[in-house]
Amino acid sequence: MNSAPNTESPKPPATILLVDDAPFMLRLMDLILRDAGYEIIQARSGEAALAAIREQPKVDLVISDVVMPGMNGDLLRETVKRLWPDCKFIVCSGYPDKCWDLANSEAKIATLPKPFTASVLKERVREVLEGNGWPTP
Repeated sequence: MNSAPNTESPKPPATILLVDDAPFMLRLMDLILRDAGYEIIQARSGEAALAAIREQPKVDLVISDVVMPGMNGDLLRETVKRLWPDCKFIVCSGYPDKCWDLANSEAKIATLPKPFTASVLKERVREVLEGNGWPTP
């Protein structure tokens, strides 16, 4: 059997910016997603996230907590979508009502309720990166 060699270069891993004011959550998501093959950038605030994405504009996905001091996740999402419209975004929150409201808004915002398991995080990231995560089920 004669098969042609695959001449396509492998797709580079997606770059994900994690934003959470809780160091434990940042570290946990970092470990899970880095182990899954993603490139990870961390920020502990909305303001730090904007600085990071300006330095590394090829961010494919931002995962941000909603409730943070200073710039909250909602304002960060709106700013990222305005300045980098191709960047995908997941908001996560420990407040189920907040996730429900966002997921069912006209904007069709991808959400991830806390707490979540490693498998749920990886699946949600994959869905959103592939374009199948809108709206949140």
